[in-house]
Amino acid sequence: MAVLSGAALISSAQAEAAETEIRGTPEVIDSDILKFGTQRVILWGVEGPEKRQVCQLNGEPWNCHDVAFRKLQLLAGRGEVVCQYQGDPDPFGRRFGICQSGGEDLNAEMIKTGVALAFEEETDAYVGQMAEAIGAGAGLWQPGVEFEEPWVFRRRETPGGYR
Repeated sequence: MAVLSGAALISSAQAEAAETEIRGTPEVIDSDILKFGTQRVILWGVEGPEKRQVCQLNGEPWNCHDVAFRKLQLLAGRGEVVCQYQGDPDPFGRRFGICQSGGEDLNAEMIKTGVALAFEEETDAYVGQMAEAIGAGAGLWQPGVEFEEPWVFRRRETPGGYR
């Protein structure tokens, strides 16, 4: 009986963790979205450039989405990724998450390197990292770059404004 109840406790703990987090080797499907099997996880507090969004660098078209996409691929490709769910799923069943790999906060790193912006409508947790990127002139904040905030572009160009 003790073995059975121990197994039940482990199973219960695993089920609880499944409701609060997801882990594994995700596929990067957008500049701020990971996919674990069929579950999509949108980086909480992060807005990367949209797929159809083109920024300008020194007056020339610059595919800022590709730069952000490749950075997230690099960060998520270093090993197991664990995302702690935040808030409720969106209308499409996608979850929001704070994702880590090897002890590194991928959300913070995307913003700190200037390839994504802090999305204060969700949280102000990454405002400091964005200030750091601005101060360093990193990514979208480098001299000569012009861009529209991804949420402004998305709400104008995407039906319903969803990612």
